[in-house]
Amino acid sequence: MQHLTIDQWVAQPSQQDKNDVIVRPIQLGDANLIFEMHQRLSPDSLYYRYLQYRRPTLDEFAAVCHLDPAKGAGFVATTQRNGEIVVGIAYYVREAHAQQPTAEPGILVEDSFQGQGIGRSLWQRMQQHALVNRIQRRRVLCHPNNQRVVRLVQGGCLPYQAKASSGLSEYLVTLGERPQPRPLRWSLAEFDFSISY
Repeated sequence: MQHLTIDQWVAQPSQQDKNDVIVRPIQLGDANLIFEMHQRLSPDSLYYRYLQYRRPTLDEFAAVCHLDPAKGAGFVATTQRNGEIVVGIAYYVREAHAQQPTAEPGILVEDSFQGQGIGRSLWQRMQQHALVNRIQRRRVLCHPNNQRVVRLVQGGCLPYQAKASSGLSEYLVTLGERPQPRPLRWSLAEFDFSISY
C-alpha cells in the first residue's frame, strides 16, 4: 500500500506517460510550466475552462502562482517528460463580499491526461485545503456542456444547489457537510417470517 504525504499525492499514472503524476501546491516558478501546458490544450479545453478561445498570458499565470494565501490557493499536477511538466492546475480564490466564506474554483487538465483521475485528485486537494482554511462554500461556474466539471460537483458527495445564470451552470457547493442518509422505512410487519414445509 502506498502512503501519501500531505504535500504530495500520486494520481493514477497517465496512459500517455507511464511516469507518476504528482499533485503538489503551486510554486512561484510554475508560471512558465502552466503557460507551456496551455500551449498544448485543445480549443475545446480552453473554451470550457475560460469560456472563450483565449490563452491567458504568462503574467496572468504568474499572478495565480503569487496568490496571497489569505485570498486562495493553487495546486498543480506534474509529471516527468524530459524534465518536469504541468499537466493540470486547480486553484480557488475567495470571494471578497460573500456573507459566508465562499471561494470560486478553477480547474483544468491537459487533454491527453483527462479521464485518468487527475482532475478528481486536484479537486479533492483543493477542497481539503479550502476546508482547513474555513471556506464554507464553493461557487462553481461552468459551461452547461462541461460534463467533467459537472461530474466533479455531482460526484463529490457534498450538498449543492444548482441554477442556470447568464447561460452558465452555477453550483453552490457546501463544504464540510455530508448529505444525511435517508432512514430506512420498513418494519418487521412487512416481512413474512412463516415457515413452509
